[in-house]
Amino acid sequence: MKQLQNNPAPAAAQNATKNRRRRRRHPVIRFLRRTYRFLIRALRIPQIHLDGFLIGKGMVCVALLLLFALLQTTLLARFRPFGAIPDLMLSAVIAIAMLEGEKWGCLIGMCAAFIIDALGGGAIHLLPLLYMPAGYFVPVATELYFTDSAPVRFLYSAIAGIGRAILTLMLLAMTVTDFSLPGLFLSVVLPEYASTLLLSIPVQILVRTVLHPFHKSRSERVGTI
Repeated sequence: MKQLQNNPAPAAAQNATKNRRRRRRHPVIRFLRRTYRFLIRALRIPQIHLDGFLIGKGMVCVALLLLFALLQTTLLARFRPFGAIPDLMLSAVIAIAMLEGEKWGCLIGMCAAFIIDALGGGAIHLLPLLYMPAGYFVPVATELYFTDSAPVRFLYSAIAGIGRAILTLMLLAMTVTDFSLPGLFLSVVLPEYASTLLLSIPVQILVRTVLHPFHKSRSERVGTI
């Protein structure tokens, strides 16, 4: 009996069994636990501690936003794919947030709303309601539920496009007096959704290509100089 009590092997085996049982929780319980962590993390106030490297990355992100805003308000406003102007800024916010995290995503979403409004491409009092949550919740959801991959990024663009469609309907309801909801959906909302989803692919590729050097290690960056 004394040998069994002094031997830690049975106790370790019991602890391992308890740990395995804890891992085998019901999928609903695991989903609720992850959702709880998601909400707790989402309620944190984002804080970004700036240095020279982050300032440089921020300038590149703003330059990307300006590029997409100019394309959206000039070239694509004239040559409209599917007969509607795609929302390149929404795709850019999602792409940057997937790379940089929820803090950068929230900040970039706010900047994107101000930039597109300054160029006359949206309503500032409504766009932050779409861009900022998209930039903040997309990377948090990726960390807790998904992995960063091309299908997941495309899925986020599709979901955010639905939010953009609702926002477009709200804007039209406030500005157009006599309208038909099915007519607006077929002539404005659906083409805008399709064009935004289609062009989200090259936007994602361009953003990841431009920001890739900022995700290299210090030794890799020094070696490339």
